[in-house]
Amino acid sequence: MSEDLSLAIRKAEAYLSTANVLVRTPHPTGAITPSYYCFFWLVRGLLADKDVFTKRHSASREMFSLHFIKTGDIPKSFKDDFVFLFDHRQIADYDPDGDFPVEEVELCIAVAERFLTYVKTNYAS
Repeated sequence: MSEDLSLAIRKAEAYLSTANVLVRTPHPTGAITPSYYCFFWLVRGLLADKDVFTKRHSASREMFSLHFIKTGDIPKSFKDDFVFLFDHRQIADYDPDGDFPVEEVELCIAVAERFLTYVKTNYAS
């Protein structure tokens, strides 16, 4: 495993830990953003292993699709999960009415955790 991916996994684990704390507060929607960033950092780490570096979130999604989904290296469901988390983060961060029921927040955390497990199992050897 590259140093870039190792650092990205550590960062992703920290974001996931934060999400798991925030979901238990009176404002659980706050856990959505760190759930997204858990996923985002894993994608950045994977892309860095291919010497692909992006500055924009949209470029990260595009390059993830190009280098991992279209090649069949990673199941398409993870591309859909990335979009799901991005959309939820946009609403949670920028919509004044952007609240979600705790079950939806827990789903965001589970999506991020599933990708973390996948990356650690398949790329962190």
